[in-house]
Amino acid sequence: MTVSKKLFLKSYLSKYGHAVDLPADCYQPWNHVLIVPICGEDSDCLRQLTGYIQAERYLIIACVNRPINHPKSAQWQQQNKSLINHLCQQAQSVKQLTQGYLLSFKTYGIWIIDFNDQPFDTNQGVGLARKIATDSALQLIDNQVIKTRWIHSTDADVILPKEYFKVATDTNYAAYSLAFQHNGHDPELNHWQALYDFRLGYYQQAMRYIGSPYDYIPLGSCLVVQADAYAKVRGFPIRSGGEDFYVLNKLAKIGPIAQPDKPVVQIKSRLSDRVPFGTGPALLKMKESTETLSYYHPQIFAEIKIWYQQLGDYFEKRIVPKNTFINRIWGIEPLINRTIKQTRTEQRWQQFVIEWFDAFRILKTVHALETDWPRQSLDKLRNLDLFWRLAEGLVVPE
Repeated sequence: MTVSKKLFLKSYLSKYGHAVDLPADCYQPWNHVLIVPICGEDSDCLRQLTGYIQAERYLIIACVNRPINHPKSAQWQQQNKSLINHLCQQAQSVKQLTQGYLLSFKTYGIWIIDFNDQPFDTNQGVGLARKIATDSALQLIDNQVIKTRWIHSTDADVILPKEYFKVATDTNYAAYSLAFQHNGHDPELNHWQALYDFRLGYYQQAMRYIGSPYDYIPLGSCLVVQADAYAKVRGFPIRSGGEDFYVLNKLAKIGPIAQPDKPVVQIKSRLSDRVPFGTGPALLKMKESTETLSYYHPQIFAEIKIWYQQLGDYFEKRIVPKNTFINRIWGIEPLINRTIKQTRTEQRWQQFVIEWFDAFRILKTVHALETDWPRQSLDKLRNLDLFWRLAEGLVVPE
């Protein structure tokens, strides 16, 4: 590792990091690192998580946590205790630490960072857990304890593929967003899951139609991030949900996000109230709702596409985008006037457009345009040609 990279990582960790120290006498030459937040999971979840991986000498950093004010906090505390006790009993060796345990197994180690008796603020939740684990991994990379510069992030409800640690190799990418598939045995739940997965894919296709580089599906369970890029964007935000969306939004501004078709991460379909939003809560809401599920009107994305292209063309044509509604939302004319004075080249203008009109602003624009183009049921969308263009290649649920 170069001196400049070491200084940069140390600067991030000292100013913004939430790393937990692993004592130097615990250091081992690990090849890979995997972080996973754990809250109220089955005791066997990590064995299921890694059951197919064909790799040796990797470290799992599990941040065991629970929110303080959740109605199930006490229940999750007991489940967390059972999980920790189970792992300690199964391990070949156990070293107790100030903030958890280091466990040794045949081909991997598990570093349990235990916050079970120090519950998190409800508004911090999984974001804080993921940040603590990832920052701790980054510190081990900085200390050259872990050989790779890729940090793998997942969740406890997945099964990782055997080639999992071999996919992230190209340092031209800031991160990898891995392919995934949801699986379950409950036909009703599978129905809701298919509708939700279509919603994710439909939005992703819409981003590609617009021409946006933010065309990935942001799932913390399918993320692999380059250590230096992670530090550059100051890591995961401390939020009770959506931390994967926001960190990828920052990462995409400093480098492309790879989206390989393989390997595929298998995710368990399940209802969940561990976080305020995401797959589990969305399925729960669908199941309990009496309303017909609806999707974004495709005309929204057509409006954004035209506006986005016109904004990109401004440096050359000096014509303000014509959609006055979107212009008013973002105060686009004053923004253009300020920015163009500081922009000398076409390339720099395009970079500004990409960085400014990011995943967050696109989503806010989509929601604003729903005033004119409200969401529609799948039955109604099927009658629109543009819908089928956006849904091309996707399995449209019945």
